[in-house]
This record gives sequence, C-alpha cells and structure tokens, in this order.
Amino acid sequence: MRILVADDEPNLLSSIGTFLKAETIDAALSPDGAKAKALLSEESFDAAVLDIRMPGLDGISLLRWIKDEGLTLPVIMMSAHGDVRDAVEAMRLGAFDYLVKPFDPDELAIRLRKAVRDRRLSADREASRRPSGDHVRMIGDSSAVKDAVRLIERAAPTPSTILITGESGTGKEVAARLVHERSGRQGAFVAVNLGAVPENLLESELFGYEKGAFTGATDRKLGLFELADGGTLFLDEIGEMPAHMQVKILRVIQERKVSRLGGTKGVPVDARIVAATNRDLEKMVADGSFREDLYYRINVVRINLPPLRERPGDARELTVHFARDMAPRMGRHGITVSTQALDMIAAYPFPGNVRELMNAVERALILAEGDELSPADFQLGTGAPSLPGPRLGADLGNGSSSGAPFVDESGAPLKLAEIERRAILVALGRNGGKRESTAAEMGITRRTLLNKLKEYGYKD
Repeated sequence: MRILVADDEPNLLSSIGTFLKAETIDAALSPDGAKAKALLSEESFDAAVLDIRMPGLDGISLLRWIKDEGLTLPVIMMSAHGDVRDAVEAMRLGAFDYLVKPFDPDELAIRLRKAVRDRRLSADREASRRPSGDHVRMIGDSSAVKDAVRLIERAAPTPSTILITGESGTGKEVAARLVHERSGRQGAFVAVNLGAVPENLLESELFGYEKGAFTGATDRKLGLFELADGGTLFLDEIGEMPAHMQVKILRVIQERKVSRLGGTKGVPVDARIVAATNRDLEKMVADGSFREDLYYRINVVRINLPPLRERPGDARELTVHFARDMAPRMGRHGITVSTQALDMIAAYPFPGNVRELMNAVERALILAEGDELSPADFQLGTGAPSLPGPRLGADLGNGSSSGAPFVDESGAPLKLAEIERRAILVALGRNGGKRESTAAEMGITRRTLLNKLKEYGYKD
C-alpha cells in the first residue's frame, strides 16, 4: 500500500511517516499542497491523507484538483477542531473520511486500510457487472439445496451469525462464500480452518499481535478478525476449537473487539461470523467439550447441507458442471458424460461427498481416452476395503479388496459408517500409519481422524 501524506507541521508529518512505516505502509511525505500535487501528477498512490490548512495550495483546493483530474484514490482529510466546517465541505466534495487532530495513529491506519480496501472492492464490483460466470453459486436442484439457498438469501443481508452444518465435503465453504456475496458487505471474505492451525498459533492467527509480544514478533501483525473487518470471517471446523479459545472467541463476538497479543486495548472490528462444522455440536455441548453459550451465539441461523447420497439428482448435475468447468483447463474441450456414468454416480453413496465427486471427475478426465466419460473412467470405490478387523496391525497395508467394495462377506450392503471406517483404514495403511498424511488425503483434520480412530478402538 502506497500512501501520500501532506501536512505543513514537520513534527506531525514526521511522526505519521514513522508510524506508517512501522505498520508496513509505504508513505510519501509532502510539507505542502503544491509538492503533494506534483507527486500526485507523477506517481500512483492507493490513498492520500491531506491537512485542510496548508500554505499556498490548501487541502480543500487540492481535493478539488484530485476530483477534477479524475483521480480515483480515496482521500482522508485532517483538520483541527476549528476546521470541522471545512471538513464537512471536504466530505461534500468527495473525501472518503476525516480525522480531527490530535488523533490516535492506530485510527489513521485503520481508516487507511478501510479506504484502500473499499476502493479495491468498488473496482471489483464494477468488474463483476460484466458477464463473467464467476459468481458463487450452489449447484443442485434438490429441495435441500433450494432450501439452503433460500435461507442464505434471507439471512445474508442481516448481521446475524450463521452456523453451517454437514458432513465433510458437502460444500460448507461454498455456502459461506455465497452468504458473503449476498450480504452486500464491502470487506473481504477471510476463511480459516480451525482444526488445521496448531493450538499454539491459533490465538495470534485470529487476533494478531503487537511488536515485541513474544520472541520473534519484530513487527505488528493484524489477526484474521481485523483482516475481515467490514467483511466476513469464516470459522471452518469450529467444533475442533480448543476450550480456552472458545472463551476468547465468545468474548470477541459479544464485544465486537479484539485484543492483539501484547496489546493493552481492544480494537473494534465489524466482521460477520459464519461458522461451520461436521461434528454434532449439541452432543459436544452435552458432554462439556463445547461451550453452551458459544453454541447459542453462533447458532442464530442454521443452514444444514445434507450429504450427496441423499440427493442423487444433484450428483448428476454436479458431475456435468465439474466436467464442463475442468475440461478446458485440462485440454479436454467438448467432452461429455455418458448416461450410464451419470446413473452410476447417482447410485454411488459418496462418503467424501462433493469433494470426492470433484476428484472423481478430475480423475476421469485424465483417464478417458474418448470424448465421452464412461463408468469405467470414474473408478468409483477403488481401494475401498472389505476386510473387517478392529486392530491396526491387521488392516494396515491392505489397500485393496477382493470383493465388492460396499457389501460384507455375506453380500449384504454395508452401512455408511462401516464404509467410512474401512476407507480410513486403507488410507492409513497407504500412508504408513502417518496421521497427518492420512487426514490430508481423506480431506479431514488430524483431530477428526484421531477422534475416528478412537471411536474404532484402534491401538498402534
């Protein structure tokens, strides 16, 4: 971010420059309006901060010139207490904001970032008015998808917290992005998988830290809450959050302020919270592993995304969509999906849901030799084990099945939980028992994998 600051008070100008440098903001300093005008004529800036009272060319006159020249950079005006009327005039002329001296330099940094962010988002919105096909949308014609979209449309414009539930891979982040897009909020969409961030780094990641807060903190860092100011913060896998962090998240949601590590005061944030989980939060509240007060705070509006096996029609539609979307990037223009392949996909339970379907389509596009994807190209169920056995040593390394992947030894259909269990075992064996690699392959967090293994009664 490159900023122009113009003020005829040398000490104030120097102080602002030093502070912005500490904030990693590149600032060009000008002692008067004439030199500021020359800089604006020669260089590109993301924003300008102008003092209203300057000798020669004052801030108001310079603002008029900026607007007459058609420069689109946002302008923040600085005024003394007696210049408030001039500040109001500046706002009428198109200034983005104004600050009354003396002001907190933190406030200047916050408003500068907001000004630059709003300008960029305005440009993005302008570009989005052109047909591009890049808007977020949920694919599917099932009543479940229609109900979810309808609820998103009603809840998105409100400030209410939203909880999205569903199995892993059902498209919870897509739904969260749709909430953000339909909300009209001008800030950024910021996503974090709470189960993927190490516990010792989670607090600094969410709340940021001040310079010197700990060894290695050589500069101030803004947390994800501040980065999402004016926008949406997506807290994915909130059920994986450690107990001590649940208290702190609850406080931020209630007070709308964050305290950086090493900081002494709260920083106001306006971030809309969308949380998601594939876990049973009600059960976690009952057993004491998830705070009841936090549960009620995030569960204001609830959107449930059912698994793909419960909406086979959507599986067909998604297959066609993914094939059309991915084929050009893979050099497979004009490829289609056979009716037989779509029938097979509609009948398959997809324990990995939409994420598994997307991977299957990508694999089919790689393997297919013709211009039509056939059932054989998808290789659904490959590697799903049919061997029973609760002991880790008995199942590790057995990555294939001699029989049908979704029936037991008697030929009876397996329940989904058993299919999932066996799939996890094979992935664990394929990865040499390594939890991190297995979790990444299965599209789940390491903590979720450990919970699953505990449920299965595994022993190394």
